[in-house]
Amino acid sequence: MDPSFGPVELVALAFDTPLIPPPVTRAVRDVTGSGAVTLLDLAVVRRGDDGELVVLEAEDVGDEAEVVGVELAAPGLTGEEDLQEIAAAVDPGTSVLVLAIEHTWSRQLVSAAVTADADVILHERVPAVIVNEIVAQADETSAGTQG
Repeated sequence: MDPSFGPVELVALAFDTPLIPPPVTRAVRDVTGSGAVTLLDLAVVRRGDDGELVVLEAEDVGDEAEVVGVELAAPGLTGEEDLQEIAAAVDPGTSVLVLAIEHTWSRQLVSAAVTADADVILHERVPAVIVNEIVAQADETSAGTQG
């Protein structure tokens, strides 16, 4: 079996505003345009100040999230159960941008691993915040031992 996709990650970005900030939508366009990731699906989950919940799936988002010109490779991939779980955590007056992204760069590695009959024995995602904290601590420790 030759896989069509590499690993897929579901990312939910929460904002203290009802609309997705333009710098975020620009970043989504930039990284998908570079080919580093493929945007498979997206949704916007919003709760109004009155508590009313709105879930906009890819076909309903339109220009609202300003992810214009980004073609989705697998619209509908994000399941209703995922969106309902995310929606339960959305506070009034806030929004969440939900992205299903494929790590496009890894397709060749996945294909080679499948061909070699390899088993994935560990796949762990470490959030950027934690990585940056660890690196900063290591830098501080290193600077302290050099001085």
